[in-house]
Formats: sequence, C-alpha cells, structure tokens
Amino acid sequence: MITVFIEYKLLDGRRTQYAAQIAAIKRETEARGGRGYRWYEGVEQPNLFVETFDVDTLEQYEAIKAWRLGDAAFAENIAGGTAKLHIWAFRPLAAGIQE
Repeated sequence: MITVFIEYKLLDGRRTQYAAQIAAIKRETEARGGRGYRWYEGVEQPNLFVETFDVDTLEQYEAIKAWRLGDAAFAENIAGGTAKLHIWAFRPLAAGIQE
C-alpha cells in the first residue's frame, strides 16, 4: 500500500471554481485506483489544502500524479500553478527504522 499526499495553496477568490472541480477530482481519483480519499483545509492557514488517499501500486501513483500535474484547468486555481502542486507517495514502515 502507498499513501499519497497532494498539497497546494488556493489562490484568493478561487474557492467557487475550485469547489466545482474537487468533486470530479475525487471521483476520477477513485476511478484510477485511489481509495479512502480525504480532503483537508489548514486550520491555521486558510486556502492551504491537502488531499490524501491510498493506492496499491507505484504505477497507480505515477499515473494519478501525471494526470494531476497535467490538469491545466485545476492548476489555474493554485498559487504558483503546477510548480506548487506538491504530490508525494509514502509507504508504511515496520516498527523500527533500519540504516
């Protein structure tokens, strides 16, 4: 299992456009293999959003990442555009970290 985090800062005045897109993004993420989709806004940093979900394979992660980074309409809502759309993948570790 791989957990994906997507983080970005929304431009001021873009919440309406963003809200219209995010439901479709959730559906498409799930269609591409994303499970347990969650969406957060920063409590102390309004307009800072994090999406998170799980995928089974690195290939699913890479495909979703490429799709999101290629979504020009979504990037119009992000402060700094695609360059500031941060996408990371994490895997769980056992109880200890080994060198």
